[in-house]
Formats: sequence, structure tokens, C-alpha cells
Amino acid sequence: MRLPAPGRRRDLVLALLFVLVAAVFRLPRLGVPPEEFFDEVYHAKAALQYLQGEQPVEWVHPPTAKLLIAGGVYLFGYQPWAWRLAPALAGAVLAGVFFLLARRVLATERAAVLATTLLLCDGVYLVQSRIAMTNIFAVLFQLAAALFVLRSVFGERPALRDVLLAGLFIGLALSTRWTSLWATGFLGLVVLALRRGRAFRPAELASWAVVFLVLPALIYTLSYVPWMLIKHPQAGTWERFVDMLAEQVRVWSYHAQLNATHPYFSHWTTWPWLYEPTWYYYNTDDGVRGVIALGNPALWWASVLVTLAAVIAGLCEREWRWLFCGAGFYLLYLPWGLAPRTLNFSHYLFEALPYACLSLGTVLDHYADGPARPLVWGYVALAVGLFLFFYPVLVALPIPPSIGLGSFIWFRNWY
Repeated sequence: MRLPAPGRRRDLVLALLFVLVAAVFRLPRLGVPPEEFFDEVYHAKAALQYLQGEQPVEWVHPPTAKLLIAGGVYLFGYQPWAWRLAPALAGAVLAGVFFLLARRVLATERAAVLATTLLLCDGVYLVQSRIAMTNIFAVLFQLAAALFVLRSVFGERPALRDVLLAGLFIGLALSTRWTSLWATGFLGLVVLALRRGRAFRPAELASWAVVFLVLPALIYTLSYVPWMLIKHPQAGTWERFVDMLAEQVRVWSYHAQLNATHPYFSHWTTWPWLYEPTWYYYNTDDGVRGVIALGNPALWWASVLVTLAAVIAGLCEREWRWLFCGAGFYLLYLPWGLAPRTLNFSHYLFEALPYACLSLGTVLDHYADGPARPLVWGYVALAVGLFLFFYPVLVALPIPPSIGLGSFIWFRNWY
């Protein structure tokens, strides 16, 4: 296949190719495991209950992801591959969206290709795309919002289409997971840093109010319409709306007061080091098979240092691209240290990981033509190799006795 000349059409073709590659790893064997596993017992079941007009069992996250999961169930019935279809499609589309974001942020096409390739090699990204949970939708919407915010900040004034799309995706992100507040705050800082005083011009200030307040509030409220109709079938609009607001207080109270324990709980400071990855599934009935939300060691172990280097270099050189990459990682990661919820898992770092991949793409591209060229491509080969090595325990492939599960358990805390 011959690619078009550099330009918008070429970027779209490359983005589509990344979508297809992502789909190849996400769609096959989507019905395995053949049962609800990990948080599917809440999220997939809640999707079914929305379709049945029942009060959903899972209410501690906003509804959007569960409504999207319900689409597959509505079309194909309540079966594993159907309730995982929307997450798998979201994971595939995410690859294309991320590439387009990388093309806007990074200086070269090669850097964007490298960054997207690395993200595709992450184990948590793959696992979250093959399970009926909310995380993959949140990251997709956050990255789409970042793309359209960046499209809005350059030029004399923000384009209406980009403003509306940025607000749409911020609203979808917030109505999927509250952790998207941190991504929203980061994008607000991006606007202030790049627009500076222009952001406060009356007409432009109105545009940013649409992006960060009006559209998100509208979409967030609309996401609760099915919930309001189910819970209050006979009530008036105002009564439903007031109870929806009260539900937000109940959600906050749940997370702030959660004192439950879990064998795979991990403190937020340990996440980049893969200290305690989470086993989502383990079964020995027909041979050993399992699903572990394990990040790619080549990416996660490098994430803190490479993004710190991006922040320092960005400050020293006054380069917004490097600051965007590095600050995005820390502003989506460090707030976990302030969150009132104490029962957390290492896969929550996934929302920050795309910014580490942007940073890695920049560094690798910078050194790819010099004496360090063998190290650059050796690192990329290592990341790809580790992804393929761990693939069986990311998608529940049977593990032959000659290999054994122990081959994938590098440290005691990985059990």
C-alpha cells in the first residue's frame, strides 16, 4: 500500500491503519472468558438492567460507559462478546485518535508513529479494551477532547466546530468517570498557557465556557436521563433533576468513605513500577489461563523518568510540546495522591500513560538518526517483544504445561 503525500489525508490513512491494527488484537476471541469477570459483574450487568428498565446495580460511576456497553447487548443479546463489543471498538478507535493527537503535539510524523506503536504495545490498554468496564471509554474521550482543544488554541480565534467537539468529548469523559476532572483541569491549563490573555477576551471567554462548562454540564445531565426515567417513572422533570443532583452526593460519599479491602489493592506511588498488577481472571478448568492487567514494563518503568525529562526540557527550552507531554502525565497521575478514595488499583495509571508514550515518541525520534540509533530501535523491539510475550495472560490464552504460568510471574507481588 502506497501512502498519500504528507498532509491531512496521509494522517487520516495512518490513523485508520492504527485503528485496524488495534482491532486485530481486540476483536478476535472477544467472548473469552465466557463469563462475567472482574468488574463486568457490575458494569455489564448494569448495562443489561438499563435495557430492562431496572435500577442499575452499579451506580458509583456516571452512566455513559454502561449505556454504550448496553448497545452491544441490545443488538446481540446478553453474551460475553456482545457486552465487550463497545469497549473493543472504543479501544480500536482510541489508537487512531491518539495518533492524530500525537501528530498535532509531536514535531514529526515518525515521532507520532513511534508513540502510537508504543501505546498499542501496552498490556493494560489491551486488557481494558476487552472487558466491559468504564476505563477505556474515559481515556478515549479524554484524548479526543485534548485533540480538539489543541485544534482550538492555535489561530486568531477558536473555530466553532472544534469548540463544540472539545466540549462534547469533555462532557462524555466526565459522564464516564469522575477522574476525567483531572484531564479537564489539565486541558484548562493548556488553554491558559497557550492563549494567555486572549483567553479572557469576551467572545473567546464565552467559547471556553461552552467547552468547559456548558456542554459538559448538558451532556452529563443527559447521560442520567435513562436513570431518572427508571427511578422516577411518574415524577416531574424538576423532581428527577433534583434527585440526580442528590445522586452525585451519594456517589461522592461512596468513594470518599469506601473502606473495603481487596487482594490487589496498590498504593498510587507504586503504580509505575508494576508493583501489584491486578489479576482480573484465573481459571484452571481447561488448562491454566488468566487475564492480568499488567502494563508493558518497557513503558511503565520508563514513564516517570521520561516525562520528568520532558517537563524539565520544556521549561528550559520554553517548548510547549514537551511540557504538554510531561505535564499531562503528572497532572493525570499525581492527583491520585489527593483523592479521598483509598481502594485503588495500578491500572488506574492508564489514563496518564498516553502522555508517557508521547514523551517516549519525542525522545526516540530525537535520537533515531544519531549514534544511539541501535538503542532506539532496540528499545522499540523490546516493547513489542514484551507485549507479545505477555499476550497469553492478557487475553486468557491457554498456557501449555511446558511453559507454565510461572514464566509470566517475574516478581512475588505479581501472583
